[in-house]
Amino acid sequence: MQKKSFDVPAMYGDHHVSEVRRILLEIPGVEEVYASSAFKRVVVSYDPARLNPSVIEENLRAAGYGPGDDWELPSPPEGKDDNSPWFKLVQRITKTNMLDLQMSGDFRKY
Repeated sequence: MQKKSFDVPAMYGDHHVSEVRRILLEIPGVEEVYASSAFKRVVVSYDPARLNPSVIEENLRAAGYGPGDDWELPSPPEGKDDNSPWFKLVQRITKTNMLDLQMSGDFRKY
C-alpha cells in the first residue's frame, strides 16, 4: 500500500470532505482516504498494483476538486453607496418609534 497526498484548495467545508471521500472510496484500489478542509489536503492510501495515482487526480478534477487548482471565493459586489435607486428611494428612520418600543416590552413579558 502506498500513500499520495493532494492539495485541494476547493475543499473548504465538511460537506466537501464528505463528497471527496465518497468519490475516492468508490475507486477500485483505494484503501483509505484522509481529507481535511482545514488544511485543504487529501491523503489517499491505495494499492499500486491496482491503481495509478493519476486516476485519483482525474477523479478529483472531474468532481471539481482539482489538486493544486487556484480557487478563490467570488469577490463581493461593489459597495452600495452609489446613486442606484435603492439608495435614493429607501426611507431612513433615525428616530425610535415609541409604539414599537412599547410593543417589544410586551413581547418580553410572555
